[in-house]
Amino acid sequence: MAHVPELRPTRLESWARVIVTVRERWPVDQLLPQGRRPRRLMWLLFFVPLVYAVAQTWHRFADAFGTKAIRVVVPVGATAVPPVDSPQFRDALASLTHTTLSPGHQVALLVDGPATMERLEADFRAARRSIAVQTYYCEPGRVSDWLKTLLMERARAGVSVYFLRDGFGCASLTRGWVDSVRTAGVRVATLRPVRWWAMHESMHRSHVRIVAVDGQIGYVGGFGFADKWVDHGGEPRWRETAARFTGPAVQQLASAFAISWANATGDLLTGQTLEAAPGAQAGNLDLPADAAAGVMFTQRAYGTPVPERFLALALAGARTRVYIANSYFVPNRELRQWLVAAARRGVDVRVLAPGEKIDIAFTHWAGRSTYRELLRGGVRVYEYQPAMMHAKTMVIDDSFVSIGSLNLDNLSLRINDEAVLQVQDRAVARDMAALFARDLARSVEMTEAKLDAQSWFVSLMTGVARLVRDLL
Repeated sequence: MAHVPELRPTRLESWARVIVTVRERWPVDQLLPQGRRPRRLMWLLFFVPLVYAVAQTWHRFADAFGTKAIRVVVPVGATAVPPVDSPQFRDALASLTHTTLSPGHQVALLVDGPATMERLEADFRAARRSIAVQTYYCEPGRVSDWLKTLLMERARAGVSVYFLRDGFGCASLTRGWVDSVRTAGVRVATLRPVRWWAMHESMHRSHVRIVAVDGQIGYVGGFGFADKWVDHGGEPRWRETAARFTGPAVQQLASAFAISWANATGDLLTGQTLEAAPGAQAGNLDLPADAAAGVMFTQRAYGTPVPERFLALALAGARTRVYIANSYFVPNRELRQWLVAAARRGVDVRVLAPGEKIDIAFTHWAGRSTYRELLRGGVRVYEYQPAMMHAKTMVIDDSFVSIGSLNLDNLSLRINDEAVLQVQDRAVARDMAALFARDLARSVEMTEAKLDAQSWFVSLMTGVARLVRDLL
């Protein structure tokens, strides 16, 4: 008789056999009493995920609406809120936002990703003690490969290299990428990984962008490590502004990194690793080191949020102009009121937001739903045309500049971790105002007539976005 080969069971047949075996060894009727118990178990299996989903949704609403809004800035014992160029404003900023502006800084503005990455590479290669990188956004590509190569080279050269990534924004980085840098000696950690059983943490993202080199050089801005920040067809895909600075605020930046590292790993970094060496010099000798600056590092807290305290104080202290460039401009009711109040005092208030070349169209529509109120209050609004406008900057009067990762939406103002460099200096304010003017020349000013002329679809989606804009 010819040999008949034994047929291997399919995967479905194998699982069927397992189920039959389990049912034979542990009958359900022996595990559960007779009657309604199995039905109750089914209801339990249905309701537990439902209750969990409701709880997480409620948590998001509590984050959005559970904070205490600031209504007005009250100058106790004074006739007006101090102007942003005064020592009194600096003192108020320190007491109300824990942001200390100290003298002795050099601040250079970096326009777009290529300029930022060129300076980063030079500073990384010159590093001798430490490199600390914290980023919200990474994705596979040329830029992340460039970063990997640099970090590995410096770690192998004996530099203490730390890389902290956000668990949501950097989720697309491959395990191979992480394993490669770890093998080279880079210390890698993930802040708030996205897990279904910890969705309450997943809603609180670390949106900061921090780079500290040798405790002497710091970088802030909205940049990430992805190809969208590099040139594409003669134009950067994303319009970006970053700041490179030296001075005492670099230690504040390194401290913010150490706090985030502790949140991710439980290890609290201290000592000289992230501090500047005694007598070390850094920066550009052609630039005066006389700017007053400090880092505002914000984290989720119940009560009045630090970013809103800062904005309320700064906008009330404006006297002549407020120029805002922001990538996700969805101002809440209080921020809209502060902007309108400044405009009605005679301040030239202008806002530059992204146009249709935006990565999240729904955010664009939500921002547009606030335009009419702002326009009627005297605020001028523009939309950038050539590319996605991702800068997050503000210049007030002739002396104050804010630059960092802070978006003007609910997530940044009330939920996410953010890092912002605050600068009190006329030269830096002049450079930022000139950059703002250059961007306005490539933008379209919005009017009510333009809003009336938008397509029915955009009008519909703007109305829909209006209903949920305070959650974005």
